[in-house]
Amino acid sequence: MISIRSSIRTIAFASLLSTFLGTPAILAQPAGSLPQINLKKAWPGLKFDRPVAFALPEDGSKTLYVVEQNGRILAFDESKDTKETKTFLDIRGPKVNREGNEEGLLGLAFHPKFKDNGQFFVYYSAMKPGKRRSVVSRFEVSKSDPSTADPASEKILWESAEDPFGNHNGGCIEFGPDGYLYISLGDSGAADDPLLSGQDGKDWWGSILRIDVDKPADGKPYGIPADNPALRDKTIFAGWAPEVYCIGLRNVWKFTFDREDGRCWAGDVGQNLWEEVDIIVNGGNYGWSVREGKHAFPKRQRVTSKAPKIEPIAEYPHSEGKSITGGYVYRGKKHPQLAGLYIYGDFETGRIWAVREKDKSGKAEAVAEVLDMKTNPRVQIAAFGQDRAGELYVLGFDGFIYAIEPAK
Repeated sequence: MISIRSSIRTIAFASLLSTFLGTPAILAQPAGSLPQINLKKAWPGLKFDRPVAFALPEDGSKTLYVVEQNGRILAFDESKDTKETKTFLDIRGPKVNREGNEEGLLGLAFHPKFKDNGQFFVYYSAMKPGKRRSVVSRFEVSKSDPSTADPASEKILWESAEDPFGNHNGGCIEFGPDGYLYISLGDSGAADDPLLSGQDGKDWWGSILRIDVDKPADGKPYGIPADNPALRDKTIFAGWAPEVYCIGLRNVWKFTFDREDGRCWAGDVGQNLWEEVDIIVNGGNYGWSVREGKHAFPKRQRVTSKAPKIEPIAEYPHSEGKSITGGYVYRGKKHPQLAGLYIYGDFETGRIWAVREKDKSGKAEAVAEVLDMKTNPRVQIAAFGQDRAGELYVLGFDGFIYAIEPAK
């Protein structure tokens, strides 16, 4: 996601190719067709270094956590006048590889029973020995001070054999309402899906994984849910790695679960022309690298998986933005006019859109830009956050966290 893009085409070329392919785009409607929002610094006394994730445990506390890409997790009180943070975990240095612009400490998820077991999980980039790796580890809080983590408690649950390139790492981890851990992985990097991973369920790349962290099995420190695709249907998903939940994704930087209905929404970063919003389902195929968004990907011949093909609910062309950051379905109480809208943004331009789904059909009823860029700060949107009340925030690479509020 946080990358310098290669081979960016001109707007004119994008428009011409879209017309040639003849596939209608799900484009934003005029501003004002959905409720408008503003951004306001939520904790003006706090500033972070490349914040990439916002997380919190459901433990009855008022503590929030921010992940810094360099390898720290900082904790702070949710009161708006707070001016201090406390280091929860610091694994900066040799453990976390920051060689690439998209590498580092990228994801954080608290165990659903964190209050009882003190376990949490992180996703980070590593270099060992001399090879790029993606790592998902479990840590525990310190027995002497539960407000901090014990760095020595690390247990590696999953890691790649080798990351071919230093980009398209995915890096988002979240627990679903089913209690399983979901992990996003990019297509292995570079451009044009060089390993053809997008449509190949046999490897982990270009997919979202789903594992059971509570029931180790078959010699691994995790188990495989019984309804994962490879176990559920050995014909359609023949040969798939057992961890793979869905495929056809170029680089899902952020995905989240709707706290009302439990469905998973993701922003998948495109290559040259299109950024897309997907609703993730078990065994779904989201098209990459046969498609980019809803549009045929004009490169070398690709083999398409047998997995059911699912089109994005929304997309936008690179004339509007170039690197999607997935957000949340708004379920807070303070701003009822935003209820049910999936709010997402673009890292490079700072623009924010919302999509309203039509009757849970996977189709968009309305899509519109909802942030007035003339009256709001232009923020490189690295992530969105959601607090315990369901209110939403934007994490900017300027180091600040912004609250999403209705425009006056």
